This record gives sequence, C-alpha cells and structure tokens, in this order.
Amino acid sequence: MDNWVISMVVIMIFIGIMFYWSQTKFKNKMLCFFIRPNRLRIEKWVPLHNKEVTFGQKYGDIEQYICDPNCITMMWYARGFNKFFPILIPTLEFKWDTPNPINPKTFKSTWHTPAARQASWEEHSHIAFAKGVGQQAGRKSRIPEWFFPAITIIAILVVLVIVYQGMGGLDQRMFNLEQGLKLIGD
Repeated sequence: MDNWVISMVVIMIFIGIMFYWSQTKFKNKMLCFFIRPNRLRIEKWVPLHNKEVTFGQKYGDIEQYICDPNCITMMWYARGFNKFFPILIPTLEFKWDTPNPINPKTFKSTWHTPAARQASWEEHSHIAFAKGVGQQAGRKSRIPEWFFPAITIIAILVVLVIVYQGMGGLDQRMFNLEQGLKLIGD
C-alpha cells in the first residue's frame, strides 16, 4: 500500500511540473511563420516585444520582416507535450515577397507607411493586443483555470484506484483458477 501511495505522489508531482512547464515555456513569445516561394513554411519563435523578425539565416537571404500589431492572430498551440495542455499563443505570418505580414482578414500582405508603422510601435500595441486577447479568452469562461487540470488529475487517481482494487484479489483468483484447471485435468 505504501509503494502505491508513493508512486501516486511521484506521478502527481511529475504531471504538475510538466503542466507548469508547458504553460510557462511560451510566455512572452510569438510564433512567426514564413512562406517561401516554393511554399515551404518556416516557423520561428520570437520575443513578443520584437519589432522585426529575421528569417533566412540558413539560406543566405537574410531579411527583416516587420511585425504589425493589427495582423497578430491567436492560435491554440497543441504540439508535443502541449497536446495534453494546449496554450493560446500569438502568431504572425509572412510571405517571401514583402516585408509586411499577411493580414488575417484579407489574407494579403498589409501595406503601411513608415509614419503609421512608427506610431503603432510607440505604444507597443501588439503586446497589449496579445495580452488583452489572452485575458479575454481566459475570462470569458466561468470555469476557473485550475479546474481542467484538477479534473485530469482526479480522473487519473480514480483510474489507478479502480485498477488497484481490481488487482487486489488477483493472486487468490489465479490460485483458484489453477486449482480448478487441475481438477478438470485429472
């Protein structure tokens, strides 16, 4: 019984650490996509505070692409370990033919004058947008954020208790089955 309790505590601590790591790993980061002429899609993680993104360091065509706060979209990131704990992240998408990002409403590259671009960067509005959307997405639900991980942990505990109870008398049942088979065989 003691080994079972210790195993459960270790499993719960591991799940808690992995949940915390999966949620804080992408804090203040933005995922940028770059589409090459051959339709190859390159991903790059950049800090949320960046004004520009640099792609192409491996291919020799180093260019800087401008981050436009009006083109930031939110995406549920569910890859790797985050399949168990998806997280909402800001994203930007760029094409090879223009330094401006793709507008998510029209799916065409945006065009801004340098004066308008400078004005938008004065207040770091893309950071405020990403934080506001993240808070709005989290506050629309009436269910607290800790509720879903708690349900997952409770479900794991219930399954483990059921398995443990089912295996509790397994040795006695196996002995009875063996004796029954010996009686039938004789």
